[in-house]
Amino acid sequence: MRICVIAPTALDRPGPTGTAAHALAEALADLGAETLLVGPARHPDLLAEGRRAVRALERSGPAALAPTATGPRTLAVGLARPRTWAADAALTRILRGGGIDLAVLVGDEEGWVAATALDAAPTLERVGTTAPRKTAKELLARAGDPARAPSPLAPADPILADFHLHSVHSHDCSTGIDELCERALELGLGALCVTDHDTVAGGYAARAHVEAHGIPLEIAPSSEVKSRTGEAIGIYLPEDVPPGLPFADTVEALRDLGAFVYVPHPFDGFHAIPDAALLERLAPLIDALEVTNGRLARESFNDEALAFATRLGLPQGAGSDAHVAAGLFTAGLELPAFHDPASLALALGDARVVRNPRSFLALQARKWLRTRRTPARAE
Repeated sequence: MRICVIAPTALDRPGPTGTAAHALAEALADLGAETLLVGPARHPDLLAEGRRAVRALERSGPAALAPTATGPRTLAVGLARPRTWAADAALTRILRGGGIDLAVLVGDEEGWVAATALDAAPTLERVGTTAPRKTAKELLARAGDPARAPSPLAPADPILADFHLHSVHSHDCSTGIDELCERALELGLGALCVTDHDTVAGGYAARAHVEAHGIPLEIAPSSEVKSRTGEAIGIYLPEDVPPGLPFADTVEALRDLGAFVYVPHPFDGFHAIPDAALLERLAPLIDALEVTNGRLARESFNDEALAFATRLGLPQGAGSDAHVAAGLFTAGLELPAFHDPASLALALGDARVVRNPRSFLALQARKWLRTRRTPARAE
């Protein structure tokens, strides 16, 4: 029997609700239930451990539930206290990933955790903050009813997607929108995140192009925004974010606009990049980290990004960083189809990296030759 106990308030600084959630999880474990305790957290170690637990659940399903120091059969998962698309998806995938027999929300406090839990699992039970042992016995008696189990997710059909690419709307790229979309169709892609430098114009031009021509290609208008130290991409970004802000302010600006926050080539020694300590501090606000960039001079930069994301349990992305059409989808993902930040965050749980390597020097030479000429007209 597997029961998910959800605390709408911080697990690591518990008030009455958090304390009650801990007590209920322990009571359930003492009665032999495999218990998953989920809630917001502030402490970096608990957050990192929680994100790793989510990744383990995504890879292994309920088999990831195992005895831990938290309790006899209890796994604690800390979610980012500020709501992010990644945290929202993590809670949804925990509840609807299969193998949870009963979901329980402790207390009557509201907030994003309670809202997401109720949306993901309408059959969950809401319980009070007193008498944890009595409540645990009552829950176990009801947990065998299949009607009370959260309905499992039904993933969309898989597609290929490139999460990092440029068009003529970038100062260092001359690939026209029509050429970009035509090349994507040749490669069998199902989605493009058009991430022009400091502008969403290319993404919205590409979306208009595919809609006007009936092209079956999801376009996520996006922008790679240059901060004072490094770049951050906002996927499904509704408007431009000014360049030149501190990196943390750029991330916050993207979040304020509802974008999916994606950090590209975070360890590329030939780009301006944020300090690793800053990146770790901001990890709770990041929806995905690019662990494979198809246009890096050294593969070790990708290796560092993968190790960092793995250590912190961050969702992982991949993109070509194409500045010429020939460079499109040198790296990308195969994942379920998506259409907005929420579905993208969910899809990343079932993603795998796809590589189609091309010579870095050859692609750079093509970029140099094309951008020397008069740039193609921006559409």
